[in-house]
Amino acid sequence: MRIPLDSDRKAQQVLRVCDKYQLKRAADRIHRQLGRQKWQRGRLGAAIGHFAQVSDRGSIGQICDQLWDQYLQSGKLTYGPIIDSVVASGLKHDRLQFLMRYRDFHECYKAGEFVEAGRILLSILLSEIAPQYAVADLLIDAIPLLEGDALVFGPDDTFELMRCAETLVQSPFPIKGTSAASGAVDKSELSIFNVACARNLARSFVSFPAE
Repeated sequence: MRIPLDSDRKAQQVLRVCDKYQLKRAADRIHRQLGRQKWQRGRLGAAIGHFAQVSDRGSIGQICDQLWDQYLQSGKLTYGPIIDSVVASGLKHDRLQFLMRYRDFHECYKAGEFVEAGRILLSILLSEIAPQYAVADLLIDAIPLLEGDALVFGPDDTFELMRCAETLVQSPFPIKGTSAASGAVDKSELSIFNVACARNLARSFVSFPAE
């Protein structure tokens, strides 16, 4: 017999019964069902919480991908409260860590803290917590920091950015004339990125001469 979980209160009552009688398999099924329900209703933080209970890292990753796509489409970074509520529970996941660190980068950039923003952006790339499809977007984010008045990236940092770009070019993602989707490498933007790196190298060698 299946009990319809048509309210959060009823669901919690059933989960308490499962916990009391150590019905783990039943509890896992309920958490998966509730996770799917919350996901369909747009309650992404709650959905992640339920999927975390059953270690469903695949579904958590898909929700994080959805949050990133929403940011790319709207240009508005609004997932902060969702991520904060989930991370506060102690859940660890590379996709969540990526979204958190990118939010930190975004906030530093908006506040004009460009050196710190650059440090965070480079750390995201080098730690490889970013999904491969997001690397192109991160490199494009580096362009205004490379071209800005303040010297954000030294020679070593700039070489690391160029290495990330080269790795991306050699990845399965195609190079396109125009951006069509997250993960696609825009040929014109990549050219701009390479020129920005070259210019930044030239002035960084003046500011940081080799010993």
